[in-house]
Amino acid sequence: MTEHPTISIADTAGFCFGVKRAVKLANEAPERHPDQKIYTLGPIIHNPQVVEQLAAKGVVKVDHITEIAEGVIIIRSHGITRQLAEEIAAKPGLTIIDATCPFVRRAQEIVARMSERNYEVVIIGEPDHPEVAGLISYGDPQHTWVVTSPKELPEPFFTNRKPSRIALLAQTTQSQELYNQVAAALLPIKGELRCFNTICTATSDRQSEALTLADKCDCMLIIGGRNSANTNRLYELSKASQPNSHHIETARDLRPEWVAGCTSIGISAGASTPQWLIDEVVRKIEELGENHPV
Repeated sequence: MTEHPTISIADTAGFCFGVKRAVKLANEAPERHPDQKIYTLGPIIHNPQVVEQLAAKGVVKVDHITEIAEGVIIIRSHGITRQLAEEIAAKPGLTIIDATCPFVRRAQEIVARMSERNYEVVIIGEPDHPEVAGLISYGDPQHTWVVTSPKELPEPFFTNRKPSRIALLAQTTQSQELYNQVAAALLPIKGELRCFNTICTATSDRQSEALTLADKCDCMLIIGGRNSANTNRLYELSKASQPNSHHIETARDLRPEWVAGCTSIGISAGASTPQWLIDEVVRKIEELGENHPV
């Protein structure tokens, strides 16, 4: 490995607006509510290191509302289902801090509005992701569909029973390319198609910048939680362009052989990755260069 490889960090790497807001609210909660226990329903964001830091401050993650009798409950950035939100609101003794990302909230409102107007609602996303579960809950169960590709569009959409009106939206961290593919598959269908591009602009910018780095670097490192959908997607896109791409959670995951002989190393990170984790990876790369001079 060269002593000083060029390290290029994507400008968009790390916390997005929604995550930054959620973490700020969680960090402020113990000071704002010193006499109450603080909980998050599920992880506040998909980054275990941040969750651990908050736990050290007394912000405790629980998996079910039944685990909380009273105190402060923080709604995570991915949002929750409509039913759960109603259950929490009806429970006495709880102070609610809603850290749902505003972009996610907008998508929830679109699903609700289009469902009320009798549209077939198509959501591009991962069916088991908490954000998507929340989106589904705002629609009519019989007329809300989740797809991961154009091939999964419901068969009735292409038969004589074609719906007259379809509304299309996406999980906020989906790729623009996939959104365009599904929209193109729906366009030939007779009737009305309303496309709501609910992909967060930070997500699109992050993916575009990661691809640019992957094209010009010898190695790409994507930093973020293993359970982070947008981090996994960044890695998939980067890997397709630069085979020497690797998804790591922390600097401990970095293997010397990945960067050995590299003159240019690109770094991007998911929307839930704090800056200090990115800084640690950079320091580790620099240490490898010092310990293995040319």
